[in-house]
Amino acid sequence: MDLINIDLVRITDVSVIIEKLFEEKYSLHKYPKNNSLNQLKKYLAHLKQELYVLIEYPYVDKVYRDSYYHYYSSKNQDFHRNCIRLSFFNEDISLDAFRDINSKVNIKTSYLGFLILRPTFPQIIGRSIISPEAVIKNTFRICLVDVDTTANGLKLSVAGFPHSSQNSETITCAETTIWSIMEYFGMKYPEYTPTLPSKISSILSAQSFERIWPSKGLTAQQISYALRELGFGVKVYSRIAYNQNFLEILRMYIESGIPVVVAIQNNNGIGHAQCVIGRSRYDDDKIETLKMAEDFGNGVKVYNFECMDLDYIYMDDNHPPYVIGKLENPSGFYTQKEWQGCSILNFVVPLYSKIYLDAGEARAYAKSVLKRYIANLKILEEEEVVMKVFLASSRSYKDYLNGNPNLDPFVKELLLRSPMPKFIWIAEISDKELLINDKVKGLLIIDATATKHQALIAGLIGNTYFTENLNEILQINISLQPFESYQNNLH
Repeated sequence: MDLINIDLVRITDVSVIIEKLFEEKYSLHKYPKNNSLNQLKKYLAHLKQELYVLIEYPYVDKVYRDSYYHYYSSKNQDFHRNCIRLSFFNEDISLDAFRDINSKVNIKTSYLGFLILRPTFPQIIGRSIISPEAVIKNTFRICLVDVDTTANGLKLSVAGFPHSSQNSETITCAETTIWSIMEYFGMKYPEYTPTLPSKISSILSAQSFERIWPSKGLTAQQISYALRELGFGVKVYSRIAYNQNFLEILRMYIESGIPVVVAIQNNNGIGHAQCVIGRSRYDDDKIETLKMAEDFGNGVKVYNFECMDLDYIYMDDNHPPYVIGKLENPSGFYTQKEWQGCSILNFVVPLYSKIYLDAGEARAYAKSVLKRYIANLKILEEEEVVMKVFLASSRSYKDYLNGNPNLDPFVKELLLRSPMPKFIWIAEISDKELLINDKVKGLLIIDATATKHQALIAGLIGNTYFTENLNEILQINISLQPFESYQNNLH
């Protein structure tokens, strides 16, 4: 039995080592070597060039082995079983340090994730979890999950979002997107389980009248069906049905820390699935792009946070992780002419199954409550406010409330003792000046399991705490000053 081959080199020297491994271990002279290496070079060019990389061969990868035993092993052509693993570090580490007890803390601190290279030439980019800190352009906030792994026998952990390229046979863009979402939720919440490609194809075969492999891609409806069978209460949105609110609703779900599947298309025959997992950070200039949404009376003008002109973060299986683009131009980072002019036609939201109030309804309800209290109580006057509506788990939100240093203790206690379902909609009330400092001056907490007519749990606006129960309104005068906004959805 061969021992594991290990090298530790600068990221700029990785391609030379990998090319040698390809030729020695995979007989790459039989395959399109340059195309395979170009895939790797494109991926590595997306990362900081001062990184160091630990290269391990052979590596047994669970995702590739699943495809190998269910598909590749049955082909006449000889496919290899073993992969190569690349582990990334932000400083030079000697191989001896991995065996030194005193060096373990330093190694764990410098670890920035891994990439699997699979022998499916030329589509060699397998699964990866890369820390955003490893990316050259890191000016964004995204969904993150902590992943436990190893490198050279040492247990390590990295926070990132799962990514893989398609191999064009067992997984195309759609299956890759389903896999990455299940990997994310399965490692983050006990209700879900990471899912292998064979499981996805098994689910889809129940709805198909022809063979599943080699895969020809999936429709938005098939993606929705697979996610529903995997435990989600899926919501599908189409541009035709939601028209001008389409992208605003999409932004609300992204702000809620939910990775969303978008189906894009153009007139050149391109149809593709991507996952949108976050957005760029905003500054004063971005805040000024907000358009006035509505006059609520009493001199109060309300802006929708969802109308801010921001870049969004894509996980696209034809590109390295964390590529940046506009929702209005989801193929803008493609250089090929045939990809130009794509737009999002549908998006699929993997929701917790007991969330019954969707994003559009939650925002409409929050606006109706705010307008009603402005009219009846005159709690805001002559102000321009920004409303941001997003979904949060009540457990995470109460933890945020409990640790909020600028929230009055009495108000904090009122909110912490309020019964809440597993998920809640939050409408934060801020203004442009407070927004740049991540502060708010009021909020509405809305029951995500309720109907849109009896959904208010509690509200803080002006110097008033209020709640409604069976049309009975409870109001309490409070002392309220600007306090920190909720930041736990995107990191």
